[in-house]
Amino acid sequence: MAGAPRHRAARQLLEAEVREHGSSLAIAPQVLHEFLHVSTDPRRFEKPLSMQAGLRWSRDLWNASEVVRILPAPGVLERTLELLERLRLGRKRILDTALAATLELAGVRRLATFNPGDFRPFAFLELVAPPGSGEEAPGPASS
Repeated sequence: MAGAPRHRAARQLLEAEVREHGSSLAIAPQVLHEFLHVSTDPRRFEKPLSMQAGLRWSRDLWNASEVVRILPAPGVLERTLELLERLRLGRKRILDTALAATLELAGVRRLATFNPGDFRPFAFLELVAPPGSGEEAPGPASS
């Protein structure tokens, strides 16, 4: 996806995280579902990936030796519902909340995102915006 508008910023962030923080790349299935949905969308890209190419990329990312696979823990549904209720989040926040709960229960504390506003309610996540993404690096989330 080298031609994607945000590719360079995302790549720079991932390289910096590994270099400066010794971070691993943790990926949950929800992230790959979204990647597949977005990267194959002709409304978002002039030359989207074909479904076959998107599937290949998703499998390659999931199986990469540098990736830590984060699977939803048994308590993720209850934690998601608890967060939705406590933070008074609506129906359009369900998937982000489920991802945040998945990360929290897996012990992931830093989240790289182009959409930090979507995750600011989750004080347990430190949000990191890619350089040059137009987003201020928000640091730790606040309630």
